[in-house]
Amino acid sequence: MKRISNIIYIVVFILTIILVPLFILITKDKEFSKNENRYLSGKPKISIHNVVTGKYFKDFEKYIDDQFVCRDKLYEMKTQMQLIVGNKDMNGVYIAKDNYLIEKKLENEVNKEKVKENIGRLNEFTKNNKDKNIQIMIVPTASLILKDKLPQNAVEYNQNEVLDTVKNNITDATLIDLREKFFSHKDEYIYYKTDHHWTTLGAYYAYQEWCKYNGVHTNNYTKEIITTEFKGSLYSKILNKNVEPDRIEIYQPIEEVNYEVSYNFNKRHNSSVYDFEKVKEKDKYQVFFGGNYPELKIRTSHKNEKNLLILKDSYANSFIPFLLGNYESICVIDMRYFKEDLKGYMEENEVSEILILYNVANFIT
Repeated sequence: MKRISNIIYIVVFILTIILVPLFILITKDKEFSKNENRYLSGKPKISIHNVVTGKYFKDFEKYIDDQFVCRDKLYEMKTQMQLIVGNKDMNGVYIAKDNYLIEKKLENEVNKEKVKENIGRLNEFTKNNKDKNIQIMIVPTASLILKDKLPQNAVEYNQNEVLDTVKNNITDATLIDLREKFFSHKDEYIYYKTDHHWTTLGAYYAYQEWCKYNGVHTNNYTKEIITTEFKGSLYSKILNKNVEPDRIEIYQPIEEVNYEVSYNFNKRHNSSVYDFEKVKEKDKYQVFFGGNYPELKIRTSHKNEKNLLILKDSYANSFIPFLLGNYESICVIDMRYFKEDLKGYMEENEVSEILILYNVANFIT
């Protein structure tokens, strides 16, 4: 009986390794994964060079992995099996208390030389622009502020050490340290439960700190929930069907501000900082501006000759709308995609103030 059982296992195994790749090859490839918010690998091109160098086989392995039959369902099953055995550390994500998913980053993933290099670049930039009011906001992530929710024995890098290093070595600029403010509100909904971003409430508390540092009053807003079905980037890494989706809120100013948004050097225009069509898609955080762009510019009805430049990552997207009442224009640049002359751009747009806004996880990488 045991011999028959072993034969069955062997036959099933052989059929699997033969039929699954065959099925993938004869079926139409999926181009995009909504869960992972990325394009999937297509069939690699075969050539003598690619075969000899081994590139073809590496690309083919990635292709098979991306196009695997019922890939998402298998991920869901894997997650459920790991949860059953009590595993709370999966694919770079901690399953934390109160249904939070928190991104995992270890000490050996922190390149301290890169941190010093980035601080050096910041200091060089601020030194060359001393005539402008420059502020830096390095946002702490959930693994620091919500550390009490992490699983027992969870290992994380020393985020405080990184933030203190930045704070103690920045020159010619003002650092807006959000830690005290965020710790005082840590029991509120300031980070999404399924995504790596802060919520609009978290961005609002950062705006309050920005107002305090700049000596201006905080504007008044009404809140509007635009979706309660947001499953973000951390959910996509583990596909835990048991997690509750997040809600996304927008804050509308009580005192209306007239403005227009132009994207990518005036190639497209919009009358709102929100793209509500994105609420229908998987990555609903893109409701803020429709996502990330190399450049965008907001022109408001104010005539105060205050022109702000923001150098940023995606954390800034939900923060920027709070500043509409303070500036004549706000230029926004994502340095990951911007390939133009920054100095010339600042001169052309008569930039008078600069805000550099990154979350700490992006800053260290």
